[in-house]
Amino acid sequence: MSQQTVCPQCRKILLAGEAFCASCGSVVAANPAGSLERFCAASVDIPIWLALSALLIWLGLKWWLSLVIWAGLTELGYQLKGSIGKSLVGLSIPVKSRRQHYFRETVGKLASLAIFGIGYLMILSKEHLALHDYMAKTRVLRTGKVQAPRLAVITLCLLVGMVVGGYHFTHPKAQSPSVPSNQNQGASLDPIISRIPAVVTLYTYDTRGKAVAQGSGFLIASNGVGVTNFHVVNGSYSADAKLGNGRLYNLIEIQAYDPDRDIAIFQLGRKTPTGVEQAKDLPFLTVAPDEVQVGDRIATIGSPEGLTNSVSDGIVSAIRTDGGQQFFQISAPISPGSSGGPVLNLDGQVVAISTFQLVEGQNLNFAIPAGEIATVETRQMDVSLQQLYWEQHLSTARKSQHQSSDNAQQTATRPESTRSLTGTFLGTVHNLTADLEANFGIFIEENHSTISGCMVVRKPLYGSGPLFGAVNGTLVQFDVTGPPWIHFDGELSGNRISGSYRVQSPGGAVENGEFILDKADAKRLPAGFDPQKDCPTDADINR
Repeated sequence: MSQQTVCPQCRKILLAGEAFCASCGSVVAANPAGSLERFCAASVDIPIWLALSALLIWLGLKWWLSLVIWAGLTELGYQLKGSIGKSLVGLSIPVKSRRQHYFRETVGKLASLAIFGIGYLMILSKEHLALHDYMAKTRVLRTGKVQAPRLAVITLCLLVGMVVGGYHFTHPKAQSPSVPSNQNQGASLDPIISRIPAVVTLYTYDTRGKAVAQGSGFLIASNGVGVTNFHVVNGSYSADAKLGNGRLYNLIEIQAYDPDRDIAIFQLGRKTPTGVEQAKDLPFLTVAPDEVQVGDRIATIGSPEGLTNSVSDGIVSAIRTDGGQQFFQISAPISPGSSGGPVLNLDGQVVAISTFQLVEGQNLNFAIPAGEIATVETRQMDVSLQQLYWEQHLSTARKSQHQSSDNAQQTATRPESTRSLTGTFLGTVHNLTADLEANFGIFIEENHSTISGCMVVRKPLYGSGPLFGAVNGTLVQFDVTGPPWIHFDGELSGNRISGSYRVQSPGGAVENGEFILDKADAKRLPAGFDPQKDCPTDADINR
C-alpha cells in the first residue's frame, strides 16, 4: 500500500505527485522559481509602482505619497502570497506571518539595494535566492500553474525594451541646426540665474524720507562694493538696497562716480545707533575679461517697474558710439527700474550696465560697457549720499541763479555784512519729542553757497560730528552725518539762524526739535581741517 501525503495546513489527503494542496493552495513539494521567472515578475512590479507614483506627482501631489503606494502594494503582495507580477507568471512566496512578509519587502530589499543592487543579482546563483530571501528566510516557488504564454510575452517586451533603450542611449537624437531648441536656450541661462543674489534693487529717498525712485545695481566685491548708474542715485538724499536673496542694507557712501559715463560705485553697510556695520561675505559678480561681439547672447537682471529679480535674454545688436561714449545696443528689454543692473554673458560675467531705452523705437535698449567701471574706480571720492545730494543740488541752484533775471534781488535779501556764514554760531537746541534742551554750536566755512564744518552739542542731547549743507538766499540747510544723521532747516535773519530739525533715535523713531544760533565770530576753519576726521565727538565735548 502506497504512503499517503497529507497537506500540512488543512490535513487533506493529497494525490501522489501533487505539489500544491487543491483545497488550501499550500505548497507541499518545493519547486523553486528560476531566475528568468523572477526577473519577469520584477519587470511587472517595478513599472506598476513607478507608473502610480508618476501619476500622483503629475497630479500635483507630494512625492512622499509614493511611499504610501509602495506600502499598499506590499500589503497586496501579502494577500497574493507574493506580488502582482509573481501571481501573473505563476510564482508564490509562502510566509508564516505578515511580519515575515513585510520584513522581506522592507529591510531585506533595502539591504539588497544598499550593496549596489548585488543583493538582487544573487538570484542568478544556483539557489536562485536574493539577499532579502536569505534575510527573511523565504523562498520563491512555482505554484504549478506557470503561465507560459504570459512569461513569453513579458520576456519579449523586456527584450524589445532593452533593444530600443540601448539604441536611444547610443544614438542620442540630434537637434536640427535650423530650429534652435528652446530647452537648450533655457538651460544655458542657469549660470545667469544663479547670479541673482548679487544683484540689488535700490530704493532712493529725498530729505524728508519720501521715496523718490527705484533702480538696480550689482555687487563687485564681497564687502558690499557695488555699481549702478549715476542717474539712479543722483538727486537722492538716502538709499536702501535689497539683495536678490532678500537681505537689506543701507547705501553708506559713494566711492566714486562719473556723471558723463553715468556710473556710480557705492558701498553698502548697515546704520546702527553705535555706528556703521560693515558688509562682508556678500555674493558678487565678476567683470568679463573679454569684450562682447555683435551677435553674442546676453541676459539682464533688474527690477523693471518694481518687479525684482527679473531675467531677460537677448543678443548684442550693435556697438555704437555717441559723443565719444561707447554703448552696446541690446535686444534684452530695459524698463524703468532696470537702470544700473548687470548685463551678463552666458558664463554669468558682467559685460555691461543696463542704462536706457529709446521709447520712440521698438526694443531699442542700450548699456554701458563694463570696462568703464575700472576707469571710474580711479576717481576715488568717498562721499556720503548726503554730501553728493548737496553738491548736485547746489550745482543746479547756481546754474539757475545765473540764468535768473532776479538774481540781484535775491542777493539783496542777505545784507553785505552777513553774506558769508563762515565763523562760529552758538545757541540752544530743543528736542520737542523728548522735551530736552541743550547748548550747541556750529563752526563752519562757506564756499560758493556750500557750507561744511562741525556741530557740537552738550548733554543731555547728542549728535556732535561733521556737517555739510547749503545756503540759498536766506534758506540754510545742513546735515550732521553722525551717527545719528540729523537734518536742519533754518532761516537766516541778520546774524541769527533759527529753524527746525529732525533726527532718528536709536530705537528707529523720528524725533523733531527746534534751534536758535547766533553768530559769535567770523573765524575760518584751520588750514587743512577735514571735518570728516577732525570734528570733535560727543565724548570729546562732554569730558
